[in-house]
Formats: sequence, structure tokens, C-alpha cells
Amino acid sequence: MMLIQLMKMITNTREDEIDCDEVHNVVDVYAEAVARGEDPSEILPLVKHHLEMCAPCLEEYEALKRILEETMDV
Repeated sequence: MMLIQLMKMITNTREDEIDCDEVHNVVDVYAEAVARGEDPSEILPLVKHHLEMCAPCLEEYEALKRILEETMDV
């Protein structure tokens, strides 16, 4: 199973990727846009791609998005 996941990541690797530190710098902007019902992948496509490839960053994004959604419901 890990080999399949590794092969998928290698296949999906792009020349213009960003790293986790760069994602951490803008993940709040990305999550806020999603919470407002916007599609941030149009203005931050590299963040979207990174989140599809990186489980730890995706977990952080999803946690932040949940918090934002809960505070917006209040």
C-alpha cells in the first residue's frame, strides 16, 4: 500500500511545487476562502496541489477549516 502511495506521489510531482513552510504561510488564507464558499484553488493552485500530496499539511488545513466553519456558524 505504501509503495502505491509513493508511486502516486512521484507521478503527481510537478516542477513548480511549494514546500510545507510555504503552505503554512498561506493555509489560513486558503481555509478562510473555502469557509466563505470561494474556490481558492484558482488563486492558490500550488497550495491545492500540495494539500493533495501532503497528509500533514492537509490535516492542518482541515482542522483550521473546521474551526473557521464552527466560528462562522455562531
